[in-house]
Amino acid sequence: MRALSQIQKKAIAAYLLSKRRKQEQLYGSAKQATRRWWVRPVLRKRETDGAFSKLVQDLEKEDPQWYFEYLRMTPTKFKELLAIVKSKIEKKHTNWRRPISAATRLALTIRHLATGESKRSLSYQYLIGRSTVTLIVAETTEAIWTSMKSQCLKPPTQSTFQTIADKFMRRWDFPNCIGAIDGKYIRLRCPENSGSTYFCHKRFFSVVLMAVVDADYKFQFVDVGAEGSAGDSSIFARSSFGCAILNGTIETPEPKPIPNGTILPHVFVADEAFPLKMNIMRPFPGGLSVADRQKRVYNYRLSRARLVVENAFGILAARWRIFNSPINCKLETVDSIVKACCCLHNFVMSENSQYCPINFVDAQSGNREIIPGAWRTMVSDNWLQRQQRQGANNFAVTPMTIRTKFLEYFNSGQGALPWQEEYLFG
Repeated sequence: MRALSQIQKKAIAAYLLSKRRKQEQLYGSAKQATRRWWVRPVLRKRETDGAFSKLVQDLEKEDPQWYFEYLRMTPTKFKELLAIVKSKIEKKHTNWRRPISAATRLALTIRHLATGESKRSLSYQYLIGRSTVTLIVAETTEAIWTSMKSQCLKPPTQSTFQTIADKFMRRWDFPNCIGAIDGKYIRLRCPENSGSTYFCHKRFFSVVLMAVVDADYKFQFVDVGAEGSAGDSSIFARSSFGCAILNGTIETPEPKPIPNGTILPHVFVADEAFPLKMNIMRPFPGGLSVADRQKRVYNYRLSRARLVVENAFGILAARWRIFNSPINCKLETVDSIVKACCCLHNFVMSENSQYCPINFVDAQSGNREIIPGAWRTMVSDNWLQRQQRQGANNFAVTPMTIRTKFLEYFNSGQGALPWQEEYLFG
């Protein structure tokens, strides 16, 4: 190959230099691409122009309704919550920079849970770097859970269970009922290197939220993190409260006479996904004929009592809309997010009627038809999908006997509702 002449070499060098200059004009030089500042100048305005300093403060002073819609709680409840978690999320001042305040961290996290808004969007609003937003959400949700679980998800005592049973009887006409059990798939982005472990039969990636709910739509027990693909009895049995319920070690009240005088244990109500046990009542299997009137009455009465857990999940998803699309976080952060939302649900539910107004949950009309609650129009179709079967139908004699006793009561003169026959059979 003939060597290049000096003129050709100079021409090539000039061409390459010209090309490089054009690229630098369009895209910036390699030197310019390196980090130009320790903190972006606009982020230095966080304390004066960030969403917490401007918008949240203005809403607190001028518009309580919008404040509630923004953070799902009143200013008083927010300050109460801040006092509880502050020690776990507050950072120390350094010689190099001022820390992001605990109040800002909490408000940003609550807003993320309330809306499911992207971390990029929150970064712009709160004038906080995106990677820092991710870290704040992870730390703050974990702090909410660890700080509030003993207060908001305190294991019921025998006395508490008895109060719950009285409310179930008064509101839903189901005696000796101390809670409703159900599971819900929490959608998430495919975790790294997980294969199909978290891919459920509904054809999306998920973890399972297993919960027991009382008559006031509040969570008594929650367990999060079981793989969406599990879907069998192991999910319930592996949870701490599931083990306690199945083993009979949970501290429930002693068996008590129901209104017709039959002494029965206190029970949890569940759907067909759960096994029939001494302390878990589930429906009779589907496909009941017209002749199975008594079984159909029993199933109807049990389904009425179970409405509380369906509505609790509905309120949760309607108020904390992060559940309405796949959660894009590390698995441990997903667990913290779900548990934190359950704590926040109980925390706000206990004192604020705005959080769950009367028409927000299912109710009965004058002719006993169920009127759908407003939450049903606010959640995605995926949230309404039920969990798959948890166990087999190999029942022991004693649980079947207990279920039969409830069936007899619901069809007796003491236990039948005046309108149940007409409602079910016309």
